[in-house]
Amino acid sequence: MLAAITFLEDPRILFATGLTLMVLFFWYFGTDIERRKRNIGTVLTLGICALCIFASTPPKERLKGGIDIKGGSSFTLHIQPRLDNDGKEMPITPSQVDQAITVIEKRLNGMGTAEPIIARQGTNGILLQMPGVEPAESDRIREQLSKVAKLELREVSPRNSEVGADGQDLATRVSLGTEKVPGYLAYPLVQKDEEGRESTRQILVKRVAALGGSDIALAYPSQQQQDAVDITLNNAGTDKMIALTENMVEGVGRIAIVLDGVVLSAPVVQKVPLGKQFIITGLGDPGEPQKLANSLMNPLENALVVDEMRKVSPTLGAAVIQQGLVAGGLALLMTFLFVLLYYRLSGFIAIIGLIVNTIMLFGIMSMFGFTFTLPGIAGMVLTIGMAVDANVLIYERLREEITTGKNLRQALEASYDKAFSAIFDSHVTSLITAGILFWLGGSTIKGFAVTLIIGVTASLFSAILVTRVIFRWGIDMGLFKKLTFLDLIKSANYDFMGKRRICIALAVATLLISLGAFAVRGERALGIDFTGGTLIKFQLGKETTVPLEDVRKVVSGMKLSKEAYPQQESNLATGTLLTIRCASKDSAAITSQLRESIPALAAKDSATGTYAIDASQDEVSALIGDSALYQSLYAIGLGLLGIVIYLTYRFEFSFALGGFVAIFHDIIICVGIVVLMGGELSLIHVGAVLTIAGYSISDTIIVFDRVREMLLHRTDSVEKIMNEAVNATLSRTLLTSGATLISVAILAFLGGSALRDFGIIIFIGIVVGTFSSIFIASPVVLWWSNRKGGNIRDAVLATTAKAESISAAP
Repeated sequence: MLAAITFLEDPRILFATGLTLMVLFFWYFGTDIERRKRNIGTVLTLGICALCIFASTPPKERLKGGIDIKGGSSFTLHIQPRLDNDGKEMPITPSQVDQAITVIEKRLNGMGTAEPIIARQGTNGILLQMPGVEPAESDRIREQLSKVAKLELREVSPRNSEVGADGQDLATRVSLGTEKVPGYLAYPLVQKDEEGRESTRQILVKRVAALGGSDIALAYPSQQQQDAVDITLNNAGTDKMIALTENMVEGVGRIAIVLDGVVLSAPVVQKVPLGKQFIITGLGDPGEPQKLANSLMNPLENALVVDEMRKVSPTLGAAVIQQGLVAGGLALLMTFLFVLLYYRLSGFIAIIGLIVNTIMLFGIMSMFGFTFTLPGIAGMVLTIGMAVDANVLIYERLREEITTGKNLRQALEASYDKAFSAIFDSHVTSLITAGILFWLGGSTIKGFAVTLIIGVTASLFSAILVTRVIFRWGIDMGLFKKLTFLDLIKSANYDFMGKRRICIALAVATLLISLGAFAVRGERALGIDFTGGTLIKFQLGKETTVPLEDVRKVVSGMKLSKEAYPQQESNLATGTLLTIRCASKDSAAITSQLRESIPALAAKDSATGTYAIDASQDEVSALIGDSALYQSLYAIGLGLLGIVIYLTYRFEFSFALGGFVAIFHDIIICVGIVVLMGGELSLIHVGAVLTIAGYSISDTIIVFDRVREMLLHRTDSVEKIMNEAVNATLSRTLLTSGATLISVAILAFLGGSALRDFGIIIFIGIVVGTFSSIFIASPVVLWWSNRKGGNIRDAVLATTAKAESISAAP
């Protein structure tokens, strides 16, 4: 096994394997020969599973846990003040701290794999926690943090190499202070010879920089040279570059590229004037071009100093994590059992598809180094729910096709074909939202988005390919003669549209109550993840030991204004540090209660009478600061807009409006109920709300797909068709919601404190989402189509015809 893993770690082998699987994937969908499609699908499934298993083995080493699950490293930093023209230190402003936090997040989490926790500490301090960081990685992070990345382009003096009577060139004399050249400074240029030995000489450059980091539009590792970074300037930078070089003599004039006060290179200008693009060379160390490009795209206004680095315990206790794992495993087992009992042999095949889905999810997460956190687990719950939903949708279609008298092969083909559009649309809307969240969201949102993108892709693959291949094998080998299912939810003809006015009135009232709850509770509805608070610190040292679980029990038993979060950090030099992040008004009470309850913290110095272990306090900012919150809300808003655009393209605007109203309704009511219950909104609720939105739109699209199908083939009134569509999909809606509710209830009641809040809000969200997909989304579509006076059937026909013409175009 280890040999196979090492074998696959070779980039060439991994690339060839990925390319082979991609060819098989396109070949599968490109061929119309059933036996060939079956064989290709089998090889593709086995190949992907083998690759993902190898990538995630052994799990303890390959799967990265977040700071909440596995712990990691904690860095204490402070911002260095800049100097004014008189050489005096300028005070640190809140905007400079916010800018530094933003840059740190982008440098360390540009790809959404790290998920750092960053908070302001005091006036100029920053607390950074990174999950699962080893000592070697800590050194790299320290270097990343301390690099200001202040890039400047300066003209090199034509007198740079003039040699004086003492045999030294002019630049050296200026650096030593033996000579001055008005308007010029000497900067060091570090060079390496062919054997890698470094040497330093001085370059005389203009005091005033011609270009700066603000003039850079894009920086990325060069594709032509391994030791270089390609730079693209913005329009202002291009004008400055032209002004700098237009009067230079080709082959004589030189430009110094200065980074953080050191000359990286001073190339001769071979063509004048230079314009929009140039290249920085001489970056010989492995990974240096990527690190420099990342730093240039995220420059710091002020230098950062790393004061201390410590190991940090998980924010969740070991017992809580164990509870969560047991509850998650039990929830998954109950889901498998439900599918198996209800769909029997077909359910067993669905379980195989779900196992493949899970293998792909863990394999891809470990292959690319993505981190598992609670918000990420929220994304996993959603993707497993969508995978179950896809199978239920196919099997309910299969039941309908069998009742029409078709043989098993014909019924299977028809059920997969008819269910495909609904499965595809629901998954694509989730991918659109996840892509926008990843592009624009903060660390927490990125973690959810990454897991969702991978999970949705795996779910789509397992639903439309894996299970279908297994069915083909069963039929071809004569193993499947007849499929039977339970039929607990009989087809009916309820008048859902006739109750729309009552239901919408109820929804509006609930919305108003939810919004009123926010207005009444105000800031009390927000946890310290949103509001910030105080960080209590007990420096235990090397000798004193205080079990973290004891601290958690004391804190959890207190009546606090907001939930508090104990944690331990360790350092070889100073020992253990116990920290409690809490609301500022609770800090005194927590300190006092801990001293009363834990003897080690109550001990006093016999000589001075003061506590032997001192307790200090620092103000800490919200983990979701204003800028991050606005950025995440902006990302969510754009995600909803993306859904509206896609649904308008695939269906018609009235359907897009119905879907948007349903999502808005579900999110507001779910969060409002949490607030009404006296809960506080925290980071875990962010993942939960996004999960609810995903469930809501997926559920709604299933109904819309059946409405569209009936509109295209029936001439009945729109209201009657909508009633029949909701009734036709009712069994799928209730089965999927029921299966997911069982799993979420287990998480809520057995998953411990960490998953309780998540489980409760998801439970509420599924109930509310099921209600909105039946009683809100379709009535809004009907209301809007009647209001504008158009013919919704003609609009759907036109949209469908346009989509078909685009897909049929060469």
